[in-house]
Amino acid sequence: MRAAVLTAPGTLEVMDVPEPRGEVLVEVRAATACGTDLKMLRHGHRVLGPYPARFGHEMAGVRLDTGDPVLVGDSAACGSCAPCLAGRAQICRDMTWILGGFAERIAAPEAALHTLPPGLDFAVAAVAEPLAACIHAVARGTDAEDCAVLGGGTMGLMLARLLVLEGRRVTLVDRHPERRAQATGLGAVAVERFDRAHALVFEAVGRPQAWADAVGAAAPGGCVVLVGGCPSGTAAPLPTGPLHYEELDVRGAFHHDRLEVDRALWLLTRGQVDPRELLLPAIGLGELAAALQAPGGGAARKIVVDPSR
Repeated sequence: MRAAVLTAPGTLEVMDVPEPRGEVLVEVRAATACGTDLKMLRHGHRVLGPYPARFGHEMAGVRLDTGDPVLVGDSAACGSCAPCLAGRAQICRDMTWILGGFAERIAAPEAALHTLPPGLDFAVAAVAEPLAACIHAVARGTDAEDCAVLGGGTMGLMLARLLVLEGRRVTLVDRHPERRAQATGLGAVAVERFDRAHALVFEAVGRPQAWADAVGAAAPGGCVVLVGGCPSGTAAPLPTGPLHYEELDVRGAFHHDRLEVDRALWLLTRGQVDPRELLLPAIGLGELAAALQAPGGGAARKIVVDPSR
């Protein structure tokens, strides 16, 4: 079968590979890409494993044993480590990561599969993975009414939409006018830079300076949720004054659990979160490398891969 394979940092090749082996085989109908996939292409990743490596972790398709349409979750928690037993499967100490969505087929454990409701588009369903991470991030925050999201990429836009759905006042901060327009269409107020303090701030950029900017934009006694992951080993100097004298809470938000994925699918099925405006036209495996490395900027869009092309 054909798969997109990382053979070295910065090198992606489409090649014939052996059929995957595992609990359940799934024919991939759509796989979407995110910033983590670009990191994997450029620098590798702690969950990627040795080269050559298959990647892609947002995928949906059809089970070959039953014919059922499914979302293939990108992880399965162990269920027995201390975080799992404490109800925090997102930070499981023995997580099984399921990578390889940029391929014609993938093998996954039964525990990672979610049956799709009839009629849900495969590319839309694949967005349940990052949307679930946004659902988790919102849960890591507070019930503050006045919220801000720093970063108008696809994650920032989905965060803003979730907060709007909860009836909160949402300001999205991004320097790109196209992304500000997208945020306005989702019900948020969009500005180029912070112009006031907010009770709850979500950082969705993944750069040390953005972490510091988010802390600087929080109101006294407020909360900052760091959603964007910085490169491994990065130090992020944060302003100490607000942390100490204004008693800010700073919280990380990583990944999701199975119930959060189910919640994401529920929202997508009912159209309360509609990612179709975020999805580019589908491309084939051979076009993936160029698409991942295309210059950024402008409107926020997700790459969609149809491995059959």
